[in-house]
Amino acid sequence: MLEFVWFITMATPAAVGTAVAQAQAQATGYYATICPGPQATIPPVFARAVLDLQTSLGMPVWLLIQAGEEKYNDIGENLRKAFFDARGEMPQNGPVALLIDSPGGDARNAFQIATLFRRQCSGFTAVVPRYAKSAATLLVLGAKEIILNRFAELGPLDAQVWDSEREEFSSALDEVQTLERLHAFSLEALDRTMMFLIGRTGKKVERMLPQVAKYIADIMSPMLANVDVVHFTQRARLLKVAEEYAIRLLRSRHSNEEAQTIARHLVEKYPEHDFVIDADELAAIGIKNTKQPTADQINLMDGMIPYLGKTSFIGRVEGVPNP
Repeated sequence: MLEFVWFITMATPAAVGTAVAQAQAQATGYYATICPGPQATIPPVFARAVLDLQTSLGMPVWLLIQAGEEKYNDIGENLRKAFFDARGEMPQNGPVALLIDSPGGDARNAFQIATLFRRQCSGFTAVVPRYAKSAATLLVLGAKEIILNRFAELGPLDAQVWDSEREEFSSALDEVQTLERLHAFSLEALDRTMMFLIGRTGKKVERMLPQVAKYIADIMSPMLANVDVVHFTQRARLLKVAEEYAIRLLRSRHSNEEAQTIARHLVEKYPEHDFVIDADELAAIGIKNTKQPTADQINLMDGMIPYLGKTSFIGRVEGVPNP
């Protein structure tokens, strides 16, 4: 053990990486440092794929793989605190990759995790083998580079809220867009009614407008009466939170105007929360820092997919030393 410590102290970074990789390859098993921790090994095929990806990228890989483990099954306070507590193990001012497979969670915690990696490691590369949705998409926006697997996807940033009456999650955008569509419908109905009556009666616009306006108001009033203004404001604020965090993360790679446009698009312009945002779509909306994976990296990420979505793996991959 003392010889190994001396070697790390005296050797070059490349030699150190090779030595660590060799030591890991000879391990009898592997574990993720934060979850499930040293008490439980993780699938060796998955672990070796992560270590090989680490070698391919030339930087340490940290895991943010979420599924099944209640404490870390979404991007929340537990996850943020776990990464914060482990910050001393992260390379200071050095490159690091964050391997992400996540359904999302809380926007504030996603922003804080992105900020942690940016300040502790001077940035990070986001690697997505399968998907990073909702708040996980927000986290990805904070990366220096984004590497998506061939069929990997991100998702819109419309906030999800629990509907206690329906007992399901729904998008905060539903209520906001409902009011916008009612507004658009009322204007269209006003225009069509005016055109119809002017054509039929030959009367001037200023003569017909008050009567038509009252007619449209009478039609719209029952629908607008069902809008809870306070509830609507709360939903609009949730969407604004995601948008503002996205703007702040995007500013490091885009102009302020570009950041605002991209953030607003991710929040407002997709018809459903599960909408697929792939590498082509990212380029189309103006994201500049995507990077094409190599053939070897694609093969490694494809090999990880059977192990995703089953349990949570958080932290670094470490080898169980030979007894």
